[in-house]
Amino acid sequence: MKIDRRTLLATGLAGSAMLSAARANAAPAQATTIKLWPKGAPGGQGVSVVQKSIDDIENGRPVGRSISGVTEPIVTIHKAKAHSDTAILVIAGGGFRRVMLDKEGEDICKWLNAQGVSAGSLLYRLPGDGWAAKEDAPLHDAKRAALILARETGAKRIGIMGFSAGGTIAAGVATRWNELSYDAVDAADASGAKPSFMALGYPYLNSPAVPGFTSMYRGMTAASPPAFFFLAADDKVVTPDNSITAFRALSDLKIPAALHAFEDGGHGFALIAPKTASCARWPDLFMTWARAGRYI
Repeated sequence: MKIDRRTLLATGLAGSAMLSAARANAAPAQATTIKLWPKGAPGGQGVSVVQKSIDDIENGRPVGRSISGVTEPIVTIHKAKAHSDTAILVIAGGGFRRVMLDKEGEDICKWLNAQGVSAGSLLYRLPGDGWAAKEDAPLHDAKRAALILARETGAKRIGIMGFSAGGTIAAGVATRWNELSYDAVDAADASGAKPSFMALGYPYLNSPAVPGFTSMYRGMTAASPPAFFFLAADDKVVTPDNSITAFRALSDLKIPAALHAFEDGGHGFALIAPKTASCARWPDLFMTWARAGRYI
């Protein structure tokens, strides 16, 4: 399959002004925070880190909380004003050293609420902090959070959206769902709410994300759900080939997939890209894709 520059580099008018207005006019989300592991996260005997939160700054502007040393993983549920049949678990990035919980988590959930979609943001354990499950610890958190999200919203379909390192986790849990096992906590663990689709923003996929660990994402398979990839061609942190390789694998497997590689935006643009950046169009393109495929 040939992919040329016109296929990979999407241009056009940015939609960030409309997006900002939609977020500003949205009804306040009814957020509920739920501990994933009420009796404590499993496999923590070798964990000595202390959970810390700082207010992060990027390019001179505040972008919300950056949380490291996560010992109490949670999912914060944002229910849309009207019931929808779909809910999306949102997984922020942070290079597996921290979790950018607001910029790529809470803010995304609020935008999804404005589109009429319920969502949940995940604060997950980090693989290098000594958890017995190692690289699978954040995947266990993501699977458990998706099941809780399905229970709390009553959604018939669960999607999973991840950014950067969160994209690695999203791809890992969506493609390895059946092999990820932990001791059941409650009835939610028996519901089997496997993700129906995934949206991966500038995800790290081509090699182990953390030195000394096996990659939590191990490739697309025939059981992978449909996917929407979005990234910037000028990303110097995670190169476009990470998404291109995964997109081609899904295409070879005849699984629906879309790839949008914008000309500019760099890494970590989420919803904060300037209106002049082509990557600011990804939210509209994602909603068009999701609605056309009847995932939402």
